[in-house]
Amino acid sequence: MAENADPIASVSAASAGRDGAVIGLVCTAHFFSHFYIFAIPPMLPLIKADLEVSYTEMGLLITLFSLSSGAAQYFMGVLVDRVGARRVLAGGMALLATAIAMMGVVPIYGALAVFALAAGLGNSVFHPADYTILSARVRPGRVGRAFSLHTFSGMAGFATAPLAMTFLATAWDWRTAFVTVGVAGLATVVVLLSQMHLLDEGQSTGSALAKTSANFGLHTVLSPPILFMFIFFFVVAMVTLGMSGFMPAALKTRFGMSLVDANLVLTGFLAASGVGVLFGGFVADRLQRLDIIASVGFAAAAAVLMLVALTRLPYPAILAVFLFAGFMVGMISPSRDMMVRNVSPPGASGRVFGFVSIGLDVGGVAAPVFFGWLMDRGQPEGVFIGAAAVLLLAILAGFGANRYAPCPAATK
Repeated sequence: MAENADPIASVSAASAGRDGAVIGLVCTAHFFSHFYIFAIPPMLPLIKADLEVSYTEMGLLITLFSLSSGAAQYFMGVLVDRVGARRVLAGGMALLATAIAMMGVVPIYGALAVFALAAGLGNSVFHPADYTILSARVRPGRVGRAFSLHTFSGMAGFATAPLAMTFLATAWDWRTAFVTVGVAGLATVVVLLSQMHLLDEGQSTGSALAKTSANFGLHTVLSPPILFMFIFFFVVAMVTLGMSGFMPAALKTRFGMSLVDANLVLTGFLAASGVGVLFGGFVADRLQRLDIIASVGFAAAAAVLMLVALTRLPYPAILAVFLFAGFMVGMISPSRDMMVRNVSPPGASGRVFGFVSIGLDVGGVAAPVFFGWLMDRGQPEGVFIGAAAVLLLAILAGFGANRYAPCPAATK
């Protein structure tokens, strides 16, 4: 009977249900953020043929999107801290989805470029807003898993976009594809607006991220622990994007693999990274010294990458090595995000996450140049040695962030 129900169990179930709803809403928005990033590239040949423009102009669309997104993240973080994450998230999602839909409507290239810029601006809100909401609204013992699902949802968006856009463009045309996925994003905005009460981070009693000091300026993010986390994000992006971009070429050159076999290794690396992200959420929720988790994971990944660089392994062993390396690199992601949460001053979560996320964009710019330079020098093994060296730098950055953190993780 209802009167005999355990009140503690009922409260726990209600809290778990609320956590699940919050995570579901935020992760759905994050899925679309990453989906839209990869929605443009598959359509470039079709847009080029239709509008009769150059590939340089097509590439500029992606550049404008990326520059706008990266440049605005810190300022969106400031806005999150001032007006609340849920409003910024809904507004950014609406701008992003509308801009993507309009890219399928406008008739000229110049208008496409304007909407690519607007889409990037909308995309800039997700990291500062999402992490602030998850940190404040999800129970502390589940935040690591919430962060892992957040990262995984973005990876799912990346994986889904090329297939979905190609299907829609083949069934209809590229314009219909953009309008369709844009409308889907706007439908998600309607859902977010209907559930805003779940996303109000100010409701979290006693939250370390309650907006009690929204006047923090740039000096907040230039403190030692946050600068160390910026470096951490930068080097992780270097490794992830360097492996994604140059692993197949390096394996083909060094071991004489076919391109099919080399890309299978890359696919395994990325898939294992996704599994590692999900597993890493449980690890981050159970262990306090997140910098040690990162150190063990990155040291193990660096060791096996050096093994590939310095020895002649058979194909099955190479595949196994990169499955292991991908898993270990992915496993660190939730701990990385928890480390940022732990060094964020009260009321400054938005701008801190916005600032350190710029490190991902900077790493994305540096990785192709660095690893491409190694390949041009005829040093395919240098790709793996370089990735291992960068991982060791990440370990130092993690220890530095923990050393200068203003308060221990347990108090967050």
